Amino acid sequence: MVNHDAHSMGQDDTGIDGGFVTYRALIFSLVVAALAAAPGGFAPVALAQGTGPAPATTTPGATVPATIPPAATPQAATPPTYPSTPATAGLKVPTGPAPELKPVIIKKEDLDFINAKAQFDAHNYYPAYLALLPLAHRGDPRAQYLVALMNDNGLGPVQLNVDDAARWYKAAAEKEMAEAQFALANMYSTGRGVGTVDPQQAVNWLTRSAKNGYIPGMLAVAGMHEIGIGTPRDPAAAAEWTRQAALAGSVQALYLYAARLYAGDGVRKDDDQALEWFQRAAMRGHPSAQLVLGSLVGDGLKAPSEQNIQAMMWLTLAAQRGDADIKASAADMRRGLQPNMMPSDVAEAARRARAWKPWPQFAGLAPDPAYDLPGGLNVPAPPKPAKPPAGANAAGGAAAGRGG
Repeated sequence: MVNHDAHSMGQDDTGIDGGFVTYRALIFSLVVAALAAAPGGFAPVALAQGTGPAPATTTPGATVPATIPPAATPQAATPPTYPSTPATAGLKVPTGPAPELKPVIIKKEDLDFINAKAQFDAHNYYPAYLALLPLAHRGDPRAQYLVALMNDNGLGPVQLNVDDAARWYKAAAEKEMAEAQFALANMYSTGRGVGTVDPQQAVNWLTRSAKNGYIPGMLAVAGMHEIGIGTPRDPAAAAEWTRQAALAGSVQALYLYAARLYAGDGVRKDDDQALEWFQRAAMRGHPSAQLVLGSLVGDGLKAPSEQNIQAMMWLTLAAQRGDADIKASAADMRRGLQPNMMPSDVAEAARRARAWKPWPQFAGLAPDPAYDLPGGLNVPAPPKPAKPPAGANAAGGAAAGRGG
């Protein structure tokens, strides 16, 4: 269990746009979940976050529904699109001898950290700590962050020590390591390891984490501006931080930004743009976005057959992938849509749902853990290894490190 406790925040459940979306409650829960879970889990968050938004096209004749479901519980430039012509079109091919390829040289300290982190990721905390501690003392912020996590959670040979955790977090945070800045903000928000609650320091480190591209930091800052915690309430800033998190790869932010566009919360209301962002989130596997598309595309007897098929497909996916509320809503909509469809269309929608695959993350962006890593919504966790038969001698196996 991670030893980061989310601090208590004020909550305003005032509805937006006539009560259609309760953004305060939605953002509040997102901030609390991010502060409580992101920085300290046994699997480190130091090296990867997020996946990219997927291009999507607007369904002809679609209208945005009157209500938007709550976000599913697992997540600048315009969103990237694939070029219509080859990237090499019109480029001159260089002539002459090929350039000399120089070998890539990995510094010893980088190799030492790679090996140490591999032990940490495998939950072999004893050898990981022995390798990380010298690197941390030499000023490597990556090692300092992992040592802080070990102190913060009492892993391996390290006794639980929040004071040492805060000290190591701060050392890495001062070197602009975004994950450590986020963890340090959490400590100042609760007073753990730093003596007393300091909202000003919490806001400072949280903002620095967001500016350094850490997605949980971006979403937390968006919530901070939305609710007005530690800063005056600013829906426009909240919307922009949400958009930045979406462009950085957060599937949850894709959905949240779509909802903002629909409600006109912090941005100009734009139903067409909202639909496109909902489609991006749905294609990446967000169940609430899939429910939105299913609710707006089909219209029973009044819609073309293809639209009803698409609607039934999205509703089926939402029912398969969503939480209890999403499943119930999707089931209700399917029951209302199916009697107005041909049996062959219902069968085609089921076939498409079985064949559907989430849109892959874009190159250059790390995967979104809630969707794209083992255990995420798009990647089921691998099965656990079978237990050895009773009485089997497992003593000859390699010693496993202490795990979380």
